Amino acid sequence: MGPREGLNDLRNERRKQMDGLEITPRTLAIGVGGAGCEVINRIYSLMPMVDTVAVNCDKEAMHRTNADVKLYICRSVTNGEGAKGDVGLGRDCAKAHIDDIEKAMTGYDAVFIIAGMGGGTGTGATPVIAEKARSMGIMTFVIAIDPFSFEGRRVQVAKEGIAKIRQVCASTIVVENDLMVQRMPDATMKAAMETVNRSIASFIGRKISLIKECFESEFESISSDVIEQRLAGGSSDLTDPVGSRPKTAKE
Repeated sequence: MGPREGLNDLRNERRKQMDGLEITPRTLAIGVGGAGCEVINRIYSLMPMVDTVAVNCDKEAMHRTNADVKLYICRSVTNGEGAKGDVGLGRDCAKAHIDDIEKAMTGYDAVFIIAGMGGGTGTGATPVIAEKARSMGIMTFVIAIDPFSFEGRRVQVAKEGIAKIRQVCASTIVVENDLMVQRMPDATMKAAMETVNRSIASFIGRKISLIKECFESEFESISSDVIEQRLAGGSSDLTDPVGSRPKTAKE
């Protein structure tokens, strides 16, 4: 038997072993700040396959949030009253609790970080969390919710915050509240925001399906490459499969 026949036999055996095997990436959704945690409420109730984490320094907002894990950050500094629009405080709180955040993200293949922009916690903490997720080799997406154009100073704060997020996470999607409301001119503000939250949850569901497809196709490809390298007697400096997926999943 030649090397090629032996390779084919190994591949066939591998396919038999994989037949019926379902590869499901572990996915985490993290809500940061008030708006992000509102979305987490929706994901927690509608998408049980997705684990959820809520990150906030507002005591009342945290009590209203349903999540698998709640990280109530900087309670001794903010006295449970939130960051009150202080982006620097939001950033420092995330850094002070980075070990807790890292622990909550450990073991996941993909993470979706959802946050409203223009306030203190979401704008300040999100870049810190996204950078940590990327450093852990986790496929990372950020969904940033823009404030309404009439919200004054928050608009500029949001613009600067999104720029900082994009410096650490290329896969950043901006949800424009103005545009969403324009599409529902007869809806109340509450109904419009609930629609925004549902839309984000639906988007994450579709993204997870794409990620799963990438995992399944790349698993077969990487397994074949490993077998070929071993038969050739060489070594392979394979790229980390998790780190190589964001562009594919984004497409």
